[in-house]
Amino acid sequence: FSPLVCVDDDADDRMLFQHAIEELFPNLDLRLYESGVELIERLKSDISNLPRLVFIDLNMPVKNGFECLDELKRNRTLKCIPVAVYSTSSSPDDKRRSMHLGATHFITKSNSFSEMKEQLAEIIKNYLD
Repeated sequence: FSPLVCVDDDADDRMLFQHAIEELFPNLDLRLYESGVELIERLKSDISNLPRLVFIDLNMPVKNGFECLDELKRNRTLKCIPVAVYSTSSSPDDKRRSMHLGATHFITKSNSFSEMKEQLAEIIKNYLD
């Protein structure tokens, strides 16, 4: 099925995310991007295989998570993609702004790998067949 996507400029965070997904859902097609710009370009270039769910970090250079989320939700074709904000931020204002822009989930990154896996499993299982 359509891939799961993670957008995060931090290579270590992408690697941890990938390891968690491989342990939780070994057959899941995961695509990793290091920028919101890269994600938007990829999605606009091939709308035939839109992701089932996108996890996006807020604090990224060039195009931050808010800007990326806003651009996705303003695009007639891409606005249907569920987006989970996945950030180090625990700010109520960031959560409110994310949800206002159309995020379906807001998760504060955990420092514990097992807790991270629980957070991800809880959300992803709702998007699997």
